[in-house]
Amino acid sequence: SLYLSVGSEVSTVFKTITTAHPFWLFILCFIMFMYYVFDGLATMIFARLYKKDFTLKEGFVNGLVGTLFSGLTPSSSGGQFAQVFRSEDNQGISPAISTSILLMCFISYQIVIMGFTAVIMIVDSAYFLDKGVGVSSMAAVGFLINAVVTLLLFAGAKSKKFQNFIVDKIVYLLSKTPLIKDYESTCFRIQNYFGEFREQMKVLQKNKKALLQTVLCNIVKLTIIYSTPFFSCLALGIKVPVSLFVQFLGLASIINLINTFLPIPGASGGSEGCYMILFCFLGRANASSSMFLWRFFSFYFGLILGMITFIVAKDTKRKDD
Repeated sequence: SLYLSVGSEVSTVFKTITTAHPFWLFILCFIMFMYYVFDGLATMIFARLYKKDFTLKEGFVNGLVGTLFSGLTPSSSGGQFAQVFRSEDNQGISPAISTSILLMCFISYQIVIMGFTAVIMIVDSAYFLDKGVGVSSMAAVGFLINAVVTLLLFAGAKSKKFQNFIVDKIVYLLSKTPLIKDYESTCFRIQNYFGEFREQMKVLQKNKKALLQTVLCNIVKLTIIYSTPFFSCLALGIKVPVSLFVQFLGLASIINLINTFLPIPGASGGSEGCYMILFCFLGRANASSSMFLWRFFSFYFGLILGMITFIVAKDTKRKDD
């Protein structure tokens, strides 16, 4: 997918990457490592509501294992399962509690991603409108889809009447299409999920300090991950003024919103295509080169760290046993 996105510029792209500045490559490595540290910190904060001796190291490892399996499975479906399994096997946390912790992490993250993106798009609305229908429509579609899904989740968790409406009306209508094959099992899963979501919302309401702390962690996380295209350009010697930093954050946030609904493992192909469209103002060669670095640090870097962590953690457990 990377090769197809680059097209005829492949030789120019590789030549540019080989001249990348070591200092900015180090900065990219450092900030992405800190991204996973803050991810582990958010997990630790919620985990300590149930297990007081849960450490940052355990949260860090758990997060990277989730990153690894999310990146390797369609729609990131394997990440949570791997985290729940590891929590029970290595950290002595029951699947029910582990699921609760991860659900609270999701709620906090979803609150931040919608708020963060909304603020950036409002602050830089003139830029998005100036770039024409293509960029504006991508931003609007990505944001609206996520906003609708988030509102449905919170509304369904808040009101059982609305939950029943979703199950009895919306899911029933969808069951008449190829989208839903087993109406009964789908209804059960949705009702169960809304029930768990509702319970964790109650826990968060009683632990506002923990929620606020994880919100701050997620703000730092998103700022880091959305800044990787900017630092990728600096690493390649592409002249981008600091005044464009917020615009880079906004464009990267659009890609992230759209990726959420791409069923391909790692949103492969879709991510690169979106990047080339949104960052076309850099020029094709510069956009292609920066895309390589951005994709490596925002996705593959986590997979590599996750694989190393998974292997080391597995070997350590064998020695302990």
